[in-house]
Amino acid sequence: MTPDQVELVAQAFYGAEYPGDWDDAPEILQEQFRDLARMAIALLHRQIQHNRSSLVLAKIAEPVHEEEAVRLPS
Repeated sequence: MTPDQVELVAQAFYGAEYPGDWDDAPEILQEQFRDLARMAIALLHRQIQHNRSSLVLAKIAEPVHEEEAVRLPS
């Protein structure tokens, strides 16, 4: 994650909660939103990795031949 990503996410979170301008917010409040942004970005990265791992496992579990696939009634 880059500092620019953290800043953009923090500003978006701030904008969802406060009507004022980000630049006018107290530094301590900005830093709290940056911390939330870092956590959200990290959780998103973890979720993406989990989903990719699940897709790989699902791909491995796919039948090799079409005739081996289970047919569900439509």
